[in-house]
Amino acid sequence: MRQAQDSIPDIDTWQKGLRAEGLATLHHIMPNLIMVNAQDAFPVNHQARDYDLHEIPSVARLIAHPAVAAMVVIREGDEVVLEYYRSGHRRGSVFSDQSATKSMGYILLNRAIAAGAISMEDPVESHVTGIGPGFAGRSIADVAAMAVNHNVAELAAYTGDESALAMFNRDERVIGLQRNDDRETLRQFIAAIEPGQGGSTEWAGGIANYATINTSVLGLALENATRRPLAAQVRELLHEVGAETSVYMGTDFDGVPVIGASLICATLDFARYGRLLIADKSQVEADLEASMTEGQVVPAELTHVESRYYKSAICNDFGIGHSGWGGQLIWADPRSETVIAINSTLASKLPAPFDHFKKLY
Repeated sequence: MRQAQDSIPDIDTWQKGLRAEGLATLHHIMPNLIMVNAQDAFPVNHQARDYDLHEIPSVARLIAHPAVAAMVVIREGDEVVLEYYRSGHRRGSVFSDQSATKSMGYILLNRAIAAGAISMEDPVESHVTGIGPGFAGRSIADVAAMAVNHNVAELAAYTGDESALAMFNRDERVIGLQRNDDRETLRQFIAAIEPGQGGSTEWAGGIANYATINTSVLGLALENATRRPLAAQVRELLHEVGAETSVYMGTDFDGVPVIGASLICATLDFARYGRLLIADKSQVEADLEASMTEGQVVPAELTHVESRYYKSAICNDFGIGHSGWGGQLIWADPRSETVIAINSTLASKLPAPFDHFKKLY
């Protein structure tokens, strides 16, 4: 009985040998959550299955990979051409989508721009009161492209850099992935962030300075610019997904949604969400083109092909989307109207399993 109890993840243990289980049970672990049961489910056609897809070597390898827990491919908006689950998971099983959630920033930012509420050139401090020196002088475009030089450096944290790891752990506490006894909020954390090496917030690196806090800042900027609570915008978007099962979004202790890392849903509903990324095809195609000159190069560890980070999404020749800590992926191609959603339950030593990301791409 003791052994069975020890195998149940909680906020203290899920990252200590129980990551695989935790990724499928975070909605029972995170301290603060929004839950949405869509009033109207978006209908999909399960009769469109294309079993020849299973014979494509790259698809067959993914399906056979022991860490890939679920994979759904939807074409033309509603045709489910591939749906696969393993290791006891099924259509109603929910997973934490981790950083794939950052793509929500892309949808909300484009909507705010279209409404005339915000501009890519706006200084971020004009929309986020009390923001700390770590973001001073940066534009909305910089924040959304991971082009800010501050002292929250996730990739450095993965290599064991002590100062980077301390800030990374603080970020995880704020967003609900570690115990937060001080109840520190996103606004409090953002105010305490300092400029990175060199003392300037201007980013001059060759690759994006990837950090979840950038997407959190973008969310707060969108809240102020649109004069609508971010929680209301997120609820509206989750209803628009039209999920069959409950969808969850983590928040901080103030109730601010963590749009950078906390979407939790079933893989089929994750694919439903993906269709919203390409709902405006002309806008996506324009963004894909603009990303090549205005975006930041995505760290090579996170993708298999050359990609750019732009407007809170990863862009390349194959479309737009985002990968997630733990081996999650949402991808959408506006030309073929194909959406790919993959959830993994990976018990890796590093939270970001770089070799697995490359396999997914």
